[in-house]
Amino acid sequence: MKKIVVWACAGALFLMSGGCDRVQSTLTYTANEPVYMSFFEFRMSKAAKPAQKLVNPGKICLYGDYLFIYEIQEGIHVIDNSNPAAPKPVAFIELLGNIDITVGDNILYADSYIDLVLFDISNPALPFECGRAENVFSNVLPPTGNDYPIRTIDWKNGVVIGWEVKTIVEKEEFIPYYPCPGCYFMTDAAASSWANSGKLLSSGPSISSVTGSMSRFAVYDDFLYVVNSNMLKVFSLYGNAAIKGYEQYINWNVETIFPYDQKLFLGTTTGMIIYGLDDPAKPNYLSSVWHILGCDPVVVQGDYAYVTIRGGNACGQNLSLLQVVDISNPLAPVLKASFDMNEPYGLGIDGNTLFVCDRGLKIFDATIPVLVGTKPIKQFTSIHGFDVIPYKGTLMLIGDDGLYQYDYSDINNIKELSSIKVDKK
Repeated sequence: MKKIVVWACAGALFLMSGGCDRVQSTLTYTANEPVYMSFFEFRMSKAAKPAQKLVNPGKICLYGDYLFIYEIQEGIHVIDNSNPAAPKPVAFIELLGNIDITVGDNILYADSYIDLVLFDISNPALPFECGRAENVFSNVLPPTGNDYPIRTIDWKNGVVIGWEVKTIVEKEEFIPYYPCPGCYFMTDAAASSWANSGKLLSSGPSISSVTGSMSRFAVYDDFLYVVNSNMLKVFSLYGNAAIKGYEQYINWNVETIFPYDQKLFLGTTTGMIIYGLDDPAKPNYLSSVWHILGCDPVVVQGDYAYVTIRGGNACGQNLSLLQVVDISNPLAPVLKASFDMNEPYGLGIDGNTLFVCDRGLKIFDATIPVLVGTKPIKQFTSIHGFDVIPYKGTLMLIGDDGLYQYDYSDINNIKELSSIKVDKK
């Protein structure tokens, strides 16, 4: 940022009074200018489009025979996975600003910048928008991709869908705008307040999807649970409506949520938090266990929780670990074991097998949970996995280079079934 100040003073007057009779300043700097889309255009009803190629895939969700994979901030791929050896993309839902999805009772819930959008997937190949909660996420901004300041945003102009880098020259003092604590980038994907929409129809979901460990959305019973940077929010689900209910401030940076056995396990940058769901409408705090600073997804099975901690970049210190926590007493979880990792992301557990995305895919024998890190079964190094869903002998892995599926029904003969590679253009 460059500032030029021109002083125009009468010498004698300056000496006598100690000041100037005129000051002119020129401020030159580079900044991100917001690019708006009108609310009307942004909220035009969404319907399925023909299938598209994977380009920049994000999180993954399994519902019945169908996989849903979001294209980061662009939309959702719908894939017929009735035959994992030959997955078939069948549709694409264009949805700006989407970075999280979950499904319950034939309703797909997806964020879209400031809104929550509901899609009827009774026929997954022909999804259509059936409800929308406006201003679900308040003051959500797309990432800038740089360190330049942000020009003042007029929230009445519409939804901010991007940025234009400009050189600004001003003839007056200018204070650059940086997002306030109530403003969130899509990378944080935080939500501040929810609005209700839709007509109350049937009771909420009784059949839910299977999501990966990196998800911020979870459906349990008739409720949708959402975490953001410091909040846990609960919504009652009625057909095509999500009704705002209880919300709880969490004094940690919450990243992920995993529902299991009438409990919610929240992964944060500093620890794991456990909430009880004896009353699903109002989760109650049970306990927490601390760990070193790092990005932190969690999965749970039986009496143990498995946590990966990734250091480096925005995640904190440089140490990366796989930790095993005894949760047999959810009021007093105990860290039982830690194992060194390289750069772990998502993970999944099925029976006695643990899958960890760590510079590829690592598979461990979890028969004795506290020894899991010392019992490797197999490793795939040619991929860069982000998250996994193990389900009934088939592992679905999403990574930078696409969707991969493996047959692990014979743990001693794990083999790749299929892949859908990203379009590198």
